[in-house]
Amino acid sequence: MGEPQQVSALPLPPMQYIKEYTDENLRKGLAPKPPPPIRDTYLMFGNQFQCDDLIIRPLESQGIERLHPMQFDHKRELKKLNMSILVNFLDLLDILIKSPGSIKREEKLEDLKLLFVHMHHLINEYRPHQARETLRVMMEVQKRQRLETAERFQKHLERVVEMIHNCLASLPDDLPHCMAGQTDKSVPSTKKEKIWDKDAAMCSIIDEMT
Repeated sequence: MGEPQQVSALPLPPMQYIKEYTDENLRKGLAPKPPPPIRDTYLMFGNQFQCDDLIIRPLESQGIERLHPMQFDHKRELKKLNMSILVNFLDLLDILIKSPGSIKREEKLEDLKLLFVHMHHLINEYRPHQARETLRVMMEVQKRQRLETAERFQKHLERVVEMIHNCLASLPDDLPHCMAGQTDKSVPSTKKEKIWDKDAAMCSIIDEMT
């Protein structure tokens, strides 16, 4: 048997569009232009939306009866909705036990549906706050990571400087100073070789530190 093929959770890329965006088409200006922005209405999942709609639309605009006042405490209303859902669910169980075919069953289901819609709506009104809080936490994490990186870099820098000072202190005091690539005709060739050997040793020490 052959190896099982891996199936991606994402849809396949639109090859009919990708093949039009070649380097040659982009260079010649033949690649298709992006679609113009939508300015009036659009359909999404079978529902029509306006471009200037609020991110969280009021319940009245969706044809849903509002159960809470315009000015309210979210935490308090959510607790009340949670309690109402529990009570209505117990009422629904009582109706199913005593009279499963009663019309009150459908009424109770509609009441529960309305309560869940309100709870979902109130939770969604916290989404902007959640987005701001998530962004704040991400920025704090990035700040902490950058400070830790800068602190580690500073420690490595101090360690390298200390090692260079120790290496320089271990060199003999009578070591003559010379520039790389420059030669002094007054210095004998044997002495030049010794100086170059010390320079090479110093370079190898620095290479080992890095």
